[in-house]
Amino acid sequence: MTRNEKGQSLVEILFTLSILGCVLTTGLTVMNHARRVYALASGTSELRALFQRVRLTAVTRDRNVAIRFRPVDGDAWSWSVYEDGDGDGVRNDDITRGVDRLIEKPRLFQHAPVRIGTPAETIPDPTAPGQSLAMRLPVRFGTSLLCSFSRKGEATNGSVVLTDGRGATVIRVGGTSARVNVLRWNGKAWTTGV
Repeated sequence: MTRNEKGQSLVEILFTLSILGCVLTTGLTVMNHARRVYALASGTSELRALFQRVRLTAVTRDRNVAIRFRPVDGDAWSWSVYEDGDGDGVRNDDITRGVDRLIEKPRLFQHAPVRIGTPAETIPDPTAPGQSLAMRLPVRFGTSLLCSFSRKGEATNGSVVLTDGRGATVIRVGGTSARVNVLRWNGKAWTTGV
């Protein structure tokens, strides 16, 4: 080539394209990770606020109130809120008979790619040492899918597991205190936090 000729050689173009491909791949990986982290934090915040709000509703109405979780098509879950109608607490049979009335219509949990469920990866269950998180139900309050709050602010002891397929968060509701605790899997161990 002479000095007056302008342009790039094929090697220069291929080199530039390979660098752009690497930058793009790295950028997409980082963006995907950030999207998963944000969705997990957002879903956790929604459920944590739900538990606290329904507890407050029970105390202010001086009535037992419960969140009823239900599996919907495939991996999806919804929740709705019921109020005790006969003084024996919110119960599935009373809901079916219409005694305990619906005060908040069913709402679908939507924070894709995060869902209510257990991860496919082997992660230890923080509530059952020695067992895998994948072996448990994603929603468990006693033997039910109802998280009940009494007029005194007490709650059914239990938890909800959120996952993006790899990571996990466990939102636990304590019985007498009705305290909402969040446990996060950091890839190596469980950590506590908001």
